[in-house]
Amino acid sequence: MSNGPWTDEENDLIVADYFAMLADDLAGRPYNKAEHRRALLPLLNGRSEGSVE
Repeated sequence: MSNGPWTDEENDLIVADYFAMLADDLAGRPYNKAEHRRALLPLLNGRSEGSVE
């Protein structure tokens, strides 16, 4: 598990995913936050689910 500072790449991934969910929300499309989180975790250098939540 990574306890260090978030990298620019990790931050870019999190922000891009947030805006993807926001776009779905604004368009009235259903989305699942848990699925988004699970898809991101392997890309985030060992971050915990709680740190992404």
